[in-house]
Amino acid sequence: MRRPLLAAALLALAGPAAPATFFETSVEEMARTSDAVVRGRVARASSRFTTDGRIVTEVEIAVEGAWKGRASAPLRLVVPGGSVGGIAQTVDAAPRFEEGEEVVVFVTRRGAAWLVNGYALGTYRVEGAEARSALGGAKVLPRALPAGERAVGTMGVAELEARVRAAAR
Repeated sequence: MRRPLLAAALLALAGPAAPATFFETSVEEMARTSDAVVRGRVARASSRFTTDGRIVTEVEIAVEGAWKGRASAPLRLVVPGGSVGGIAQTVDAAPRFEEGEEVVVFVTRRGAAWLVNGYALGTYRVEGAEARSALGGAKVLPRALPAGERAVGTMGVAELEARVRAAAR
């Protein structure tokens, strides 16, 4: 009988998890530290267990254009977290993708896998002429950025593309 009471007491003391925290980062810095930056549409997203019991989501993006570097078409990303059957694993600040959505992703290559550079920092959702940062409720700590560079955040798609291409030169 004591174990259920102890568990209930511990749950009552537990507060909500703190949001992810990032230092303010510029679009240009994200572009410089990424192997590729692509715009495309999410064609498929499916989760699976890894051999060590974690859950990852494999995301296939139909590439419409590369703003920096070269990425395979379609681009296949591996993102931590997801849901398999009735079991879900959430990784704070890991981007989530929905089939059909248009995105801009900053990616790095690790062996055979493509990963999103900077998790939520490296993901934008395209809505019309606007690119919406995937930072969501993440806490962003201020940091001085180089003159002329713009912090990761919602902006026009044309401006985002121009900043990525300029930084990639």
